[in-house]
Amino acid sequence: MSNKKLLYFASDYKIGLSSLLTDQLISLHASGVDVVAVAGEKEQEKGLAKVIADNGIRLVRIEGLDEHSNFSKLVKILQSIIIQQKISIIHVQNNWQLGLVAMIKSKLCLKHKLEIAYTIHGFRHNSTVKSRIAQVIIGTALFMFADHVICMTDYLRKKFRLLSYKIEMIPLGINDEYFISEYIPPITDGLHLIFPAQFREGKNQDLIIRSFAKFIYESKDMKSTLTLPGNGDLMERMKQLAKDLGIAQRVFFPGFISKKDVKRLYLESNAAIVASNSETFGQSIVEPYVLGRCVISTPVGIAPEIINDEENGFIFKNEGDLVNIFKRISANPSILGTIGKNNYGRRNTFTWLNVSGKYNKSLNLK
Repeated sequence: MSNKKLLYFASDYKIGLSSLLTDQLISLHASGVDVVAVAGEKEQEKGLAKVIADNGIRLVRIEGLDEHSNFSKLVKILQSIIIQQKISIIHVQNNWQLGLVAMIKSKLCLKHKLEIAYTIHGFRHNSTVKSRIAQVIIGTALFMFADHVICMTDYLRKKFRLLSYKIEMIPLGINDEYFISEYIPPITDGLHLIFPAQFREGKNQDLIIRSFAKFIYESKDMKSTLTLPGNGDLMERMKQLAKDLGIAQRVFFPGFISKKDVKRLYLESNAAIVASNSETFGQSIVEPYVLGRCVISTPVGIAPEIINDEENGFIFKNEGDLVNIFKRISANPSILGTIGKNNYGRRNTFTWLNVSGKYNKSLNLK
């Protein structure tokens, strides 16, 4: 049995203590991993630190950890924690954290053996030029310093194929609250679509709105709705587009909402849309999937790995594809129930329990 002790970075740049990383941290601890967490002083959602404490996990808050400054000071603090806690493996989430622990690893190389695991969460993948530059920089850093490179999807594995000998394929898990005890069938009286996302370049809410308007006018549909939760710089522009296309009464913009409300809206909808140019994983793909909803997605993130047309949802590439999918579902609404049952039946792939099992095996933690 391995006796590795894990230092887990539970926060990220500008976010602070992350909801997603908190979920993974708790699942690792529950699976028996000996783990200590570090995080900056901020929280993505109020109460995350208390949840971690309530689960009996040691969390060390480090001022400025997520601000990308005071490098030398942070190295000293982290090095002290690593030595005192007898850490043998460190899981980092971004390049700044990798730089900190790489410096510590080089300083302690003769005294204290350390392994570094790095999860690839993003690399400016909505910009072709920036993405290529980021891939080179990140790939070089991982080649030099990382022992384990965690890829959540085959898309990421292919992007960093030169590191294949270090890559561990481990998806993200979904919060336990999404694993409802009984399947709730979707309504079939019209299309009721949802896409929770920030309103920014690359998310393409405008494509969804235009496709939805075209579907309404060509099919004479009187029942369907579109809900677009989230906030961001482009939200007002999207509201104006819905007005310009004459469908403002059918498109709803609830703004930024809690995870609990997102789940409720998924269950009130019968199909989720993901129109992004790119996703490293795609929680907005997997969340409705585990709830038993049809997923209509561009071929991004994990979508190509879990979606087969009319079995788990639909893949589309452009506005014309999306309009045709709306028409196909509208002509045969019973397919929503069939797809929903298929997805609900396969949801356990994304429980944190299963994900932690893969993580522990790949990193030889237990």
